[in-house]
Amino acid sequence: MSGGMYLAAAGALVQQLRLEVLANNVANISTIGYKGDRSIFQIPQETEPQTFETSIEGVQPLSPYAPPFATVVDFSQGAIRQTGNPLDVAINGSGFFSIQTPEGLQYTRQGNFTLDSNGVLVTPDGYPVLGEGGEITLEEGSVAIDLQGGVYLDGDEVGRLQIIDISNSETLKKAGNGRFVGSEETISAELPESTTLSQGYLEAANVNPVRAMTEMIETSRAFEAYQKVIQSADEATSKSINDVGKTI
Repeated sequence: MSGGMYLAAAGALVQQLRLEVLANNVANISTIGYKGDRSIFQIPQETEPQTFETSIEGVQPLSPYAPPFATVVDFSQGAIRQTGNPLDVAINGSGFFSIQTPEGLQYTRQGNFTLDSNGVLVTPDGYPVLGEGGEITLEEGSVAIDLQGGVYLDGDEVGRLQIIDISNSETLKKAGNGRFVGSEETISAELPESTTLSQGYLEAANVNPVRAMTEMIETSRAFEAYQKVIQSADEATSKSINDVGKTI
């Protein structure tokens, strides 16, 4: 295989990986609190060799002919939409809800909570939402949640949502279903004063559908262009093998 074909194949692989990231973002446009992924890859400077032996923060290149490829989570704020459900809560600003799972503490921006059969405030998949004193249990009555996360039942405070901030959000890893995991060293209990909660609202996914679809089209075209280069190189190689040395 020629060097040009190696380069084209590596380029096609990068575009395929980027397309998978974009497709996953588009598939989650309607997911509450979803944080989109961004693909990053390193292009060498003119002074660097034409093979990729460097890496992005420890990410190894896909091949000597392909740039290091990685994905990072975009933690920017999504749009806040009103639902009117008293158990729906949106975070305005930085911060995460604390969730107790069988795998340990996890964090989410999804505030579409419900009550289980015991009256415990839980996520849609049944994991308890933690307050500052542990699980929050609600009986029948009027529920109110203030800007700082205080939970009230018929006017009496019964708990306070545990909202934590992550000092280095880049260390968080997706755990599925809108949840994240992180190390204790990156967690800060102090939230910025600008962070507030909104009862009866939910945070939408932070994916711009128009931009995501446009990038998918661009990536698909780039992938097809690399495919054509591979096909042309293959045809040229085949012609050289069949014609070189042929007597007329």
